[in-house]
Amino acid sequence: MKVIIVGAGLGGLSTAIALRKYKPASQPLAINIYDNTDPEPGQAATEHTGPQVSTSRLGAGLGLQAKGLHVLQDLDPALRRRVYATGFPCTHFAWKTAGNWLLGREYADVLPISRPLLINCLQEALPPGSVVYKKVSRVVVQQGKKPVVQFEDGSPDETADLVIGADGIRSTVRQDLFGDDDKYQPQYTGLCAVGGVLDIPLPAHLLRNPGMIFLIGSTGVFGYTGLTQANPNKLLYWSVYETELPGRGPKLEHSKILAQLRARHGGWADPLVRQCLARADLDNLYPVFVTPELPAWGRDGCVLIGDAAHALPPRSGQGASQAFEDAQALALLLAGCAERYGAEEPEAAVVARAIRGLHETRARRVEGIRAEALRWKDPKMPMSWFRTAVMYVALFVIVRTRAIARMFGRSDNTWSVKEEVRRYLAR
Repeated sequence: MKVIIVGAGLGGLSTAIALRKYKPASQPLAINIYDNTDPEPGQAATEHTGPQVSTSRLGAGLGLQAKGLHVLQDLDPALRRRVYATGFPCTHFAWKTAGNWLLGREYADVLPISRPLLINCLQEALPPGSVVYKKVSRVVVQQGKKPVVQFEDGSPDETADLVIGADGIRSTVRQDLFGDDDKYQPQYTGLCAVGGVLDIPLPAHLLRNPGMIFLIGSTGVFGYTGLTQANPNKLLYWSVYETELPGRGPKLEHSKILAQLRARHGGWADPLVRQCLARADLDNLYPVFVTPELPAWGRDGCVLIGDAAHALPPRSGQGASQAFEDAQALALLLAGCAERYGAEEPEAAVVARAIRGLHETRARRVEGIRAEALRWKDPKMPMSWFRTAVMYVALFVIVRTRAIARMFGRSDNTWSVKEEVRRYLAR
């Protein structure tokens, strides 16, 4: 079987690892991974291989949930150990006011980690040269035929038994599957984020009791945590705020982004926030998009995973973990369908079963996570002092309600990729 993966981010790389792990011993497997993001800034994204992405922008951070780490443990225990050692294991979220008053803490088994460093860990689990850096311009998907991948540089088309679109929120593959219909296009949430990493000694309370700190005020959210347990002098910080959708094109002026950051949080009481504002070095901002619910995740030998299929609100904290779950589920489905139906059905039919199975086993879960994240609407900002006070009271209550729900076992800790796939294959 020949598989082409479009996108060498978290979903694409973890899928390649999962396919290699779960493939039937009797089935030959060739995996080609293409990505249009050059690993080194300043170079053209032409056809070449590279073992690592640049770590010059360590501030592109994320929080990897326990479920995501469980998937990595299943795929490769050594990979899970490397990832865990690279991140900053946390035990809780702390919610504070702009005046630095604690609203509450809630238990959280989460690993803040730099996205580039996480990608490097995943690449190290694959053979050298697994990723080819050239841009896929189109995937031709036709009923009854194998999908064909075309490239921007005019190099020869490639036909595959399965094309996996792991190319993110602005997915080319999703566009080729669903066309220009607006209801399938990414939707701007009204929020932008900026952030980075500073060489600042972590405060004693973070070293003693590691957590992710969220401060909320009338003008937005400011958060910080450690970047890696390997270095107590690396602070990861971010600011999320409401704004009109920025135009695409040239980066905003460095001074303008900094001025906006300092205007939003300049009067906030946490001393570490003030240090971040004084030393911040920003040159870009990141609009937050989500994808609408799709009627299917693939057809005719082509399937979407990760953000290409279901970009989630950042509030869910589940983007990376759900991409890893997609990867494991798809690989298990392909192996299970091949074992059960491979002797009596053509390979295209087996692939089609796996594509349907991915949507059936995963869509309800990710939509539940999306609905939970969207249950509490973001207030319009900037807020009046009265609305800010109401928000603080609401958050005070929400944190305690979640704690009570956790005490009575209302969580997703029982959800298992392997069990869901087993149930699907047993039908």
